[in-house]
Amino acid sequence: MKIVVLSYSHHGRSMANTAQSLGHEIVGVMDAEHSPREQLANYFQSPAFDTAGNCLDATKPDAALVAGKHTEIPSHVQACVDRRIPYLLDKPFADCADRLRPAAEASVKHDVFSALVLPNRASKIVNLVQEMLDDGSLGELVLYNSRLNNGPPSRYDPTPSYWHNDPSISGGGCWAVEAAHGIDTFLQFVGDQEITVVGAVMSNAMYGRVIEDSGIGVLRSENGCTGIVESGYTYPAGKRGGDHFFRFIGTKASVFEQYGKNGEPLIEVHTTEGVQFSEDISHGARIRCVMDKAFDAIREGAIFEPSVTEAVRILEIQDAVYAHARQSVTSNGPHPME
Repeated sequence: MKIVVLSYSHHGRSMANTAQSLGHEIVGVMDAEHSPREQLANYFQSPAFDTAGNCLDATKPDAALVAGKHTEIPSHVQACVDRRIPYLLDKPFADCADRLRPAAEASVKHDVFSALVLPNRASKIVNLVQEMLDDGSLGELVLYNSRLNNGPPSRYDPTPSYWHNDPSISGGGCWAVEAAHGIDTFLQFVGDQEITVVGAVMSNAMYGRVIEDSGIGVLRSENGCTGIVESGYTYPAGKRGGDHFFRFIGTKASVFEQYGKNGEPLIEVHTTEGVQFSEDISHGARIRCVMDKAFDAIREGAIFEPSVTEAVRILEIQDAVYAHARQSVTSNGPHPME
């Protein structure tokens, strides 16, 4: 398939790399800023454009990879919708739900294919938990906990993603950038139930920047399942990328995932009979799997989940957690934040 990448950031270049490794051709690249645009053009040896519309009109691709600044992503989506071009959408999708909603509604109205690139969907642990729910071995899911804690925000400063640390563009810090993963997995298991935010903390105690370096949202579904979603920039810079953890507590069993000694993602299934261990696939393998399935769905004219509609729902919860935390100085700070 002929693919274009609309913006270098957040994961635009890496998604294009994956698409290329899957056998697809990068026929055009786009970024509004000169330097990242030239980096993309040189890397993929493709014509470069400064707007999404120009890129799509000139190249007429089979699909687009949509990434970029949170405040700009919805306009990239709209450009795809206007031309009826299928697209794969990188999180965090937008800086708030209200900005993405019009383009998402237009995408649904005109039946334009969309796919969210959320790697948890391809993980072994998520599929295992679903199997255990289906066969009854997990019982009822009563508590879900995820933690995605990466290195310091300074890692973005010298890169084309420097704007992650500017809340007027990103909408916030670690919660705006990383929380979509944990929220999506919670929604995957609780379905269409109404979700209430019952607790939230946004902290910049680690680095004192105007963005949070640690964010926690406590969610509750209609049937009483609790979701604790944590994101952070507080992991030490070093050989590992971060601290990532899952916990699914059922009435009959519990399933965890954390890293082993060599950084391998280890799954633990705890029952009354003991503990079973297995290894999950890597983050890169998950991304590759999700994107490959999305491209297959485009070819086959099939529906893909999650779609841009789910992105709006994720952002609504993300926004609600921010609003809850910002109600009090005890849950938003301790240094002034924007």
